Amino acid sequence: MFRRKIAVIVTLIVLCGVFSRVKAQGRKFGRLNSLRLSESVVRGNSNLSILTVLGYRYQFSEELKVGADFGYHSGTYDDHKVKEFNGAASIDFTYSHGRTVEFYGSVGAGYGLFTDILANKFSYQFNPLAMRIGNGSIAGFAELGWGYRGLLTAGLAYKF
Repeated sequence: MFRRKIAVIVTLIVLCGVFSRVKAQGRKFGRLNSLRLSESVVRGNSNLSILTVLGYRYQFSEELKVGADFGYHSGTYDDHKVKEFNGAASIDFTYSHGRTVEFYGSVGAGYGLFTDILANKFSYQFNPLAMRIGNGSIAGFAELGWGYRGLLTAGLAYKF
């Protein structure tokens, strides 16, 4: 589990460098991009487990961000230990933003793959209330909603 977290952090750092170079070339519409790393507690049939999600957001306007989330978690379903990989498209809509606090909602949909039982499933996430706190490049966020990420998601975001 520790190795997996190290691998996710290294991947996040590499992606920050790649996306920073793309931004340096200049774009007409996307003014701000962000990478997000979050964890949430999800419940299987008999236990709780941690879902780790790496996400990317491309900001089209002050109110609208579009991106993708990729998640991984292992847990127990129907007495089988399974690993689940998720990929989902996501849309964030900002309700209100100040210098350090931003309130937004998000919706996402995609697919989940359970490797040990070879099953696919439609996955969704709806977060009507979410908050981002930070005024620089790095900020924390918390999202309240329901779907494949569970009821409460928290993490860090890096804007560039």
